[in-house]
Amino acid sequence: MSTQSGITPSSEFLGSFKKFVEDEAPILTAEIIKEVIEVGDVITATPLSKAFDALQSQLDDSTPKYIVVRHADNNVYTFISYVPDYAAVKDKMLYASSKNTLIRQLGSELFAHTLFLNSLDEVSYEHWKHSVSGGSSNALSKEEKALNEVKELELDAKIQSAQKRKLVAPTNSLNFKLHANAEVPVEEGHLYSFNIDLNTEEVFLSNSASLNDAKELPSLISRDYPQYNLLKLNGKTYFIFSCPSGSKVKERMMYASNKNSLINHFKQSNTIDKSIEIGDADELELSEFSNEKKVEEDQGHLKFSRPSRPGRRR
Repeated sequence: MSTQSGITPSSEFLGSFKKFVEDEAPILTAEIIKEVIEVGDVITATPLSKAFDALQSQLDDSTPKYIVVRHADNNVYTFISYVPDYAAVKDKMLYASSKNTLIRQLGSELFAHTLFLNSLDEVSYEHWKHSVSGGSSNALSKEEKALNEVKELELDAKIQSAQKRKLVAPTNSLNFKLHANAEVPVEEGHLYSFNIDLNTEEVFLSNSASLNDAKELPSLISRDYPQYNLLKLNGKTYFIFSCPSGSKVKERMMYASNKNSLINHFKQSNTIDKSIEIGDADELELSEFSNEKKVEEDQGHLKFSRPSRPGRRR
């Protein structure tokens, strides 16, 4: 259901998880730090009810976590995706889109149950025991599946709703603020490049350049990080979203989620003739920006004399 984020567990986390399994510890937590899944805590308190008490004291109502719970009577586990309602939207997106990758890498056969929790009150021994009491099958009961699907759909809906509200808001259509220098008059023969400052949460003008030929474009677009670009050339205005293959996962997600709302913002003061999305700058089809069609049309009206036959005077 969810798009995969590309975020994977670190080698240190995988080693810690292996030791967690060997030691038969009750609970392990994990978190996403700098686009990598890292181990949080290994809770060793027993019995499991006390381990849950210790777990709940370490959580809050705004920070997502992945939680692995060992069943006390056998060597199977429950995977819990804890994504509280008050978590930031971007964190909800990262955790929701990285969950399946993590489960696969740890070994999906280990997990008898997969739970999705969005309230701190649900992270309790009683709630967990009730959720997994439907039997020892490696598959969730129909009721559990339905509940988890509803919760994941609710999360997707909340994310999409938040994005749509920002998209249609007349005064604040962006997830991030727009810096004053980003309001530029788009002039013929100019490229304007914009980036997101993740620290100040602002979209700002990072560069502007004049050009005479589309061949200059690849050298003017960033090869290191995503970028929004406005170009006016040959009387047309283009929005170019570039997302280089070497850019960070979090940056790619942030830029992609803001793209449409930024286009809508620019459309309020400019006519956007075409929107183009590329990976690396070299992927640009330069013919998009040329006057070839006009040349071809003009050539279509030219008349050519038929060559004379050999040996015949005209």
